[in-house]
Amino acid sequence: MSLLEERRGLLRRVLAYVDGSMAGTAPESFEALALDLHAFQARHDPVVRALAEAAPVADWLSIPAVPVDLFKDLPVGTVGEGEAGTVFRTSGTTGSGRGIHRLRDTVAYDRGAQAWHQRCVPDAPQVVVGLLQDPAIAPDSSLSHMVADFGKVSWWLGAEGLDVSGALGAMSGEVPVYVCATAFALAELLETLSAPRPLPRGSVVMVTGGFKGRRQVVSDQDLYQQAQDLLAPDRLLREYGMTELSSQLWADGMAPYRPPPWLRVVAVDPATGRPRPAGRAGQLRFVDLCNVDATVAIETLDQGVVHADGTLTLHGRLAGSEVRGCSLTVEELRERKGSIE
Repeated sequence: MSLLEERRGLLRRVLAYVDGSMAGTAPESFEALALDLHAFQARHDPVVRALAEAAPVADWLSIPAVPVDLFKDLPVGTVGEGEAGTVFRTSGTTGSGRGIHRLRDTVAYDRGAQAWHQRCVPDAPQVVVGLLQDPAIAPDSSLSHMVADFGKVSWWLGAEGLDVSGALGAMSGEVPVYVCATAFALAELLETLSAPRPLPRGSVVMVTGGFKGRRQVVSDQDLYQQAQDLLAPDRLLREYGMTELSSQLWADGMAPYRPPPWLRVVAVDPATGRPRPAGRAGQLRFVDLCNVDATVAIETLDQGVVHADGTLTLHGRLAGSEVRGCSLTVEELRERKGSIE
């Protein structure tokens, strides 16, 4: 069976899992599909294969997770440079290069993102004010790609920065609006307000991302309170996603993030890589069934607590010195970069 034939079969199963799990009747087990995706990726991606050779895979928890930093250094995934239908890139604000996520198509990404967004934000207004870059000028932004499907979007973040007056104008009137913003863009807009400017009744605000590489830093709680005080939306949401993943988590206000059924989060000991019990903080790993073309398992540099119900409370970034579990394997992969490429 060819790579493309294998992928078609796995994609059908992933889409069936997304649809079925939303209806409460997943057609197969999460573990079976995760293991088959990993096996496919190990056959066709030298990066995943090299990690898999280091330890046997017995269940979904033992699938080797690719560290996000490797997306900057190596061609992670089963899609060659000239084979991608879509390429998403990280922002690169830290100055250490941009991670690259190549997809043959966005079918699984779109199906999962739309289904989970509709479940988490069923009342979302269709007039969307994007404090984000227009995908026409930033086609490699996975965030803008996702938000473009939320409704009729006006985009207010350009090469010259945030168009505050244009964004505020788009938020005016009587029609409910859905403000989708990065944390930094929202903080910049709120800074310009000397008095409350309530949004139209029924409006929703979604904020995502943090302040990596920025001098100005506002805590989640402070930003949430400022948005409530100055914009008074009917609902304020937080979204957590990554360029290297294909699924997102959503949260109401400061409540824990909720992952969709096809995404599982594990907190591990950063020194050993072993899973920690529910309720104990650790380094975060994600197993994402919609990540068909890259790797089903991702290891981040974020830390947090995974609760017994699978929801997630973020605790910020890990210090680099804390991460020990897979460092040797990562260094070996970087040394083998030429043969992998």
